[in-house]
Amino acid sequence: MKFVDTNLWIGNWPFSPLPRNEVGDVSRWLSRFGIETAFASSFECVFQIDPMPGNRSLRKAIGQRRRLRLLPILNPGVAAWRDHLEELADWPETKAVRLLPGYHGYRLDSRSIRTCIEALRSRRIRVVAAARLIDERHEHRAVTINPPTLGQWERFLEFASSTNPLIQGLSVHELRALSEQGHRFYADTSFAEWEDTLRVLKGFMPTTRVMFGSLSPLQVVQAQIDKIRLSSLSALQGGKVAHLNAIKYFKI
Repeated sequence: MKFVDTNLWIGNWPFSPLPRNEVGDVSRWLSRFGIETAFASSFECVFQIDPMPGNRSLRKAIGQRRRLRLLPILNPGVAAWRDHLEELADWPETKAVRLLPGYHGYRLDSRSIRTCIEALRSRRIRVVAAARLIDERHEHRAVTINPPTLGQWERFLEFASSTNPLIQGLSVHELRALSEQGHRFYADTSFAEWEDTLRVLKGFMPTTRVMFGSLSPLQVVQAQIDKIRLSSLSALQGGKVAHLNAIKYFKI
């Protein structure tokens, strides 16, 4: 089975050792797991207010590698975010940008987010929003990360649904709650953990709106792949989640 990974990270995580996680290392093991394309962001952007140095360095490192595609980080909480967006929009490889509200300290229902979403919509740039990278109960004791509440996600989707955002890092319970409100959004598999995960998700959202996301290296790639490979759903439905939905979404 082929995979498109929508949730890959490159570089060093400050609170745990991640050996062999630079661009060259990752490029070598992607084919081993059947991952034909992976959308990658830089850990350097997570704990820095200005994400652009990390975006630029990762873009340079990826270069012409065909399996890796840049998914840059945008921080609408900084005054210069419009300038950052203009630069990102000029990069031909920018299909989407990733938002990290919990790590960059802004609310998803703020005025700046509304303005940012409108700017992205006008440029036809996809919106990828990460709920979390680490279970907040397991974050380092020196930091406090507050993921957006369900209420924030609901208010965000009230004005952002027309962009069909991809929301990553939501649990099965959170996905069910948001789906029941009738909002349009896509989700990844990174934090959806249950026995026969895809069948559970299919109970409240169509498989056409779920994408594979490994959250590597913070999650185990093989375990994430097995959610799809060992699913009781049909090969066609599994293929949609594994790669077809992402190909259509990112137009690759």
